[in-house]
Amino acid sequence: MTHVSKIKLASGTEKQITKAFMDALFSTSLQRGKARVHSILTRTEKLMLAKRLAIIVMLSRDESYYQIEKTLNVSGSTVHRLHKRLLSGDFDPLCRVFNRNLSFLDYLEIFLSAGMPSIGGAHHQKRLDALRSGRRPRK
Repeated sequence: MTHVSKIKLASGTEKQITKAFMDALFSTSLQRGKARVHSILTRTEKLMLAKRLAIIVMLSRDESYYQIEKTLNVSGSTVHRLHKRLLSGDFDPLCRVFNRNLSFLDYLEIFLSAGMPSIGGAHHQKRLDALRSGRRPRK
């Protein structure tokens, strides 16, 4: 679990630093944005975000809570909390990305690689590049 100070920020300050954070990460090219994400997030934070994304994808594909808990090693309360947010429409922009014809495992592979180069060699790197561009890789 990531740690955040219990001391609340003023609403304006929170909005301002959140906007600055998003602008710093995503205002340039995709490659630079990925490099910035890798430099600022710890391995644990990247894994936490990847698991959250995987939970959202699995829920949107009607996987059971039990299957999600066992597959991703997460608690039922985490799945339930994200499911409530999914049902309220919080993740609609995100879910539109997942309506491409890639399997859940393809998405999971993309998330877990987190933009890093493949350690599986050139063939696997081509597969990751194809997945990231939204097309089904050749076998």
